[in-house]
Amino acid sequence: MNGPAAPAFRRHAIALVALVGIHFTAPWPGLQAMFHVFLVLGLAPGFPSLLQGLLWSALAGWVLEGSLRVYPHLGGTALGNMVATMLVYWLLLQWPPHSRKPYWGRQAAMVLIHAILVHTTVRIAAGPHTWGFGWLWALVTIPLWASLALRLHPPIHRR
Repeated sequence: MNGPAAPAFRRHAIALVALVGIHFTAPWPGLQAMFHVFLVLGLAPGFPSLLQGLLWSALAGWVLEGSLRVYPHLGGTALGNMVATMLVYWLLLQWPPHSRKPYWGRQAAMVLIHAILVHTTVRIAAGPHTWGFGWLWALVTIPLWASLALRLHPPIHRR
């Protein structure tokens, strides 16, 4: 594939691999959290169309909820993911990253905001639930997934 279709195909293929990773790493919550935030905060905001990114974020939420036994399956994760993706997309438009370490700091703040958003929306949708340590695993692995996201998706410039 050549031309503009090649990067779009690559983005969708990588997002599909991350989605499959969320499903198959369910026995290891730390690894699952890494795939989840990589897709929601790293890949989804990099799509040229915000709608595509929101659809991938919603899919990530539904796959995560479907793979966990004790977690409610009412769509709170998908809603929290979509709100976080819109926030990261807006941040990329307003302040495109120019180097890796400030981008890591921004992503660390977004991991915490994402965790609060997801747990708040799940609590609204289904009531009290377990939190777990997925957010901590996502913070610890920021150098891995955020660097990969920055490399795969160049910054979105203002139009």
